[in-house]
Amino acid sequence: MLVRHGLVQVNPRGRRREDYTRWQRSESMQLWQMDILGGIMPADGTECKVVTGIDDHSRCCVAATVVACPTGRAVCLALAEALSRYGNTHRLTRPHLPTTTCKVERFH
Repeated sequence: MLVRHGLVQVNPRGRRREDYTRWQRSESMQLWQMDILGGIMPADGTECKVVTGIDDHSRCCVAATVVACPTGRAVCLALAEALSRYGNTHRLTRPHLPTTTCKVERFH
């Protein structure tokens, strides 16, 4: 609709959509993607963060925990809570690489 009304201009992609390799686990709870979302402002004016996690296959939200400061301890506690509820193992990815956590980035 925005293109139709001339409000945005579409730039052609560098690669065709078919050239991208899409992947997804074959069953639920085999892989989670977790990330931290910032900029949540409660009424008292402090900034909070949300530790989020989604299942790669089903896109089920397995974690959404508000933390005042995203320390390693706070993140580990959010992960431990999700693990106790759903069970799973974890694998670390490189930080600041949104292509490895694209599904949780899209969720945000």
